[in-house]
Amino acid sequence: MSEQVSRVLVSQLRDWGTTVVVEEAEVAAEAAGGWAVVAMEAAALTHLDLTVMSGRFSYRPTLPFTPGTAGVGRVLSGDPAVRGRRVLIRGAGVGLELPGTWAQRVTVPTSALRVIPERVDAALAATCYSPMTTAWAAAGPVGDIKPGQRVLVTGAAGGVGSMTVQLAARAGAHVIALVRNEADAAAVPPAAAEILTGGADLAARLREHGGVDVVLDTVGGDTVPTVLPAIEPGGRVVMIGYVGGKTLTVDLPTLLAADVALLPMNMVRRHVPDDVFDTLLTELGAGTLTLQTNTYPFTGINEALAARTSGSIKGTLALIM
Repeated sequence: MSEQVSRVLVSQLRDWGTTVVVEEAEVAAEAAGGWAVVAMEAAALTHLDLTVMSGRFSYRPTLPFTPGTAGVGRVLSGDPAVRGRRVLIRGAGVGLELPGTWAQRVTVPTSALRVIPERVDAALAATCYSPMTTAWAAAGPVGDIKPGQRVLVTGAAGGVGSMTVQLAARAGAHVIALVRNEADAAAVPPAAAEILTGGADLAARLREHGGVDVVLDTVGGDTVPTVLPAIEPGGRVVMIGYVGGKTLTVDLPTLLAADVALLPMNMVRRHVPDDVFDTLLTELGAGTLTLQTNTYPFTGINEALAARTSGSIKGTLALIM
């Protein structure tokens, strides 16, 4: 790195938990080979970020640490091919092993950059990658949704859930959206054929309407044992998220008798083709696909963390720099 530096606001996680400190710090103004300095426009605040901040994840960075696994900005210094371009930052260990995107200026590996269109909204572009690519994988490569299948999407009012509803319906499925309450139903995309709320009789209600072939579960917790009686033999559950609980307890004889496959999702390891990302982002920008995006100023980051932790946010959450 050059000795040139700039003073900008950065966030620092000093202790494991759900709060950070925003303070001025010196950051590099020039990038060495293979790296880029990016002026941030917006950064995503995701459940993955909260998991990293908990200190109970497979990635456990040394503190103090700047979180943030995704964001959008403009390259100030680095490879001439991307200098001056607007980019999405994601991957290459950013926010997991390397300092993340919750800062006004960041230095990241060039391999973490993906050029994006100039006119796409910053908050949307910063937060869309995880929900739209996760939904793509859930409905496509992992879930293998076929026309006519009955597909239950849990957490359908959330960012990942709402995108999953849309892409499963596009694959030709009869999509049943599951939400916590009637208020959440308003956030479910119109692509859902049915909207149900949870309850002890959920499996019975699903069976009355023909059961389900596939469950795309963005919630976790006790979802599998709750809906297992409603899944058709030979069906499958794509396990996407864990906002409703990080542990799963299931009766193995019941699971084996039901002949239901549990399919875990790992988007850290899964490759998303460039053409898939570009097409989905274009459709989001055009409004063909929709994603509810919430914004907070960067200086209000702890308010944003509290809102995300409480579960009061529907859709995605972006920090505006």
